[in-house]
Amino acid sequence: MKYETRRSPWGRWKTTGVGLLSGMMLGTPAMAQENLVQNGSFESGLTGWTTSGNVLIQADAWDGSSSVRLLPQSNETAQLSQRVTGLEPRGRYTIAARIRTSDPLSPPILGIRDGAQIAKAYGWVAIDDADLWLERRFEVHLEEDATEFEVYLQGWQTDQGAVVEFDAIRLWEGRQPPPTADPGEPAWSGAPVITVAPAAGDSLLRETGFENPEGGAWALGISATVVDTGEGNAMRLLSGPDTSRASQTIEIALPPDGQWTISMEVKADPDVVASAYFTGSDEFLVTRSFQNDDWETIELQLQTEDRWVRNGKLILENWKNQPGAAWYRNVQFTAQGAEWMPTLASPPVRQDEVFFDDFSDGTLSPEKWLVSGKAWGGDNGGVAPENVILVPDMDEGTPIIALRLEAHGDLYDGDLVHNGRKTRVGAAIATRTYHASGRYEVRARVAPDYGTCTAFWPFHYIDHRMGEAPYWHEPNPRRNTEIDWEFPTDLAGSDTGNFSFTKARTNSWGGQFGGEGGEHKGRKILTDEQGAPLDLAEEALDGRYHTFTIEWRSGEDLGDEAITRTQVGSVRWLLDGRLVDELHDVEFGQGNVPFRAARFWLGTWFPSAGYAGDVGWTGNPDFNISAAHIAWVRITPFDEGRDLWVDETVPNLAWAGPDDYPETIDPIEGIEGDLDGDGLVDGTDLARLLGSWGTTNEQADIDGSGTVDGADLARLLANWSP
Repeated sequence: MKYETRRSPWGRWKTTGVGLLSGMMLGTPAMAQENLVQNGSFESGLTGWTTSGNVLIQADAWDGSSSVRLLPQSNETAQLSQRVTGLEPRGRYTIAARIRTSDPLSPPILGIRDGAQIAKAYGWVAIDDADLWLERRFEVHLEEDATEFEVYLQGWQTDQGAVVEFDAIRLWEGRQPPPTADPGEPAWSGAPVITVAPAAGDSLLRETGFENPEGGAWALGISATVVDTGEGNAMRLLSGPDTSRASQTIEIALPPDGQWTISMEVKADPDVVASAYFTGSDEFLVTRSFQNDDWETIELQLQTEDRWVRNGKLILENWKNQPGAAWYRNVQFTAQGAEWMPTLASPPVRQDEVFFDDFSDGTLSPEKWLVSGKAWGGDNGGVAPENVILVPDMDEGTPIIALRLEAHGDLYDGDLVHNGRKTRVGAAIATRTYHASGRYEVRARVAPDYGTCTAFWPFHYIDHRMGEAPYWHEPNPRRNTEIDWEFPTDLAGSDTGNFSFTKARTNSWGGQFGGEGGEHKGRKILTDEQGAPLDLAEEALDGRYHTFTIEWRSGEDLGDEAITRTQVGSVRWLLDGRLVDELHDVEFGQGNVPFRAARFWLGTWFPSAGYAGDVGWTGNPDFNISAAHIAWVRITPFDEGRDLWVDETVPNLAWAGPDDYPETIDPIEGIEGDLDGDGLVDGTDLARLLGSWGTTNEQADIDGSGTVDGADLARLLANWSP
């Protein structure tokens, strides 16, 4: 087989000569598997394809000598389609193609429908990728009783005069190895490195020996290069008309009253004075200059005194117009162990213990919780750490400490400004740890005003990069894992705009396929024990708390997000133990029951993207201040077979530091007999007491007599939880 590679006048690489076999494309792993699409490289013209609109064969190709050109018109979509038969019911298939367009606003559309379990299409091109041959691929599952589906290629109708092209259409059975970048192109980036809270002795810098010749974790400025000195790599900064710098951002926050030493070996060419300095928030600065011409060790002494130092950056610098270079190697910056980072581990650590917090100690613990400063949902100011407050309250006559999640509506005229605005600013927190299948319980009363949403939801978010295999599994690189309780809402359809606190949203995104294409959209009426509508706003105004539960079972399959479930998962939404909605996963393929471990969120936020003539789907925020109150949170793990513990793409984005958490208040005494601190007096506590019978165990010695005996048992049973 003979072919040559060359630059196309359109850009990127192409091949000319004899067409390559299916799967053996430049930039993809060589595969001997049969291509199930007939005439996928159009070397036989349009044989095997049904066309409509302006479709023609051209002698300009990615693979071989021919490709297909589509010229969509203002009133006509150009299309090719082909039915592929003889497929396996419930089978998984991978479709791939090379595409090119003259206008990213008219992307080539590669799709599969009519027989697929979920019809899918790939239809976007980045602005910088106009006129380039690009690889596109994704997976589909066949329906349970289907043996065929339709592959289609489209140039959607437009009056922009776009030229849309396809070549090398390939269809394989099963999941395929991912492609790689084309020859001569940079390697595709993989998942970002996740910075986690360090232990004492860990390095706060990456690539301290300049191991990556391209810089890696170090941002290289003008005339900054990594060079091999024969004794290992060093950073070389060459002075010239411009100052030469290299820097590395320190994401980890340094706590108050801390001391650190940054050390490095340095030298400078004759008559060169260079420096290293560390900057941080609130004009924090420590600097050191040098001009020694042999390797010597210098140190920067950091002292935070009474403040947190965030947004740190270490900068190496050789000022402009000097006669030579400055050199740096073996840079060291070691953690003390008290530094702060929202994420604890990469990937997240499996949680198999019950998570419980009733805030009874008067604190919102930074060890358990993160306080968010993010924004989402349209025209709003996001959620502000200042709106997270601890307050005394009562739940059915019992004193409690409640977590108050405040929301500022359109009538708010107070002092708080967040993300540049005063109005439509809510509050949200999330667990610092990640949790998978389990029972999620929240004892709460909702914010009782229209326009803001009270919500409880596990959430996990990934944006895959081209260097990651899952990027090539779906048309959209995004994967969401999310299960929602949200109030108030309408029921959509004929009920659109009829917002009520007797209605709730019960949503679930499975996270298996791209973007938000796999949503279970529950819209449910809430009822009390007698079956009458239950108005959560009235209940909140009367001070009554309710228990909102999500029971999430991920199920079990054959591994690798397999087609066949050996145990079908489910999600159930319960209010005070009464079933409100439930979702059962599919027995094969892709469903809407999640499986990735997620942080658990609680919040008040503002859906403000416009809805049925109103501000958002919770109505109009015509109020000053509203708030949800949380009495306690419990997560009981189920530890099911499909649970998956993987990194989010940006798990450290927009969280408050520990010094921005709510002020502590006087604690509430715990329940007598609650030996494990989960807010209940139950069999677990009884087992602990009996296991300490006759001993002097202080925790189980409830009456303080010095011995665990019948008196302690009586006190425990007196507070037994229903």
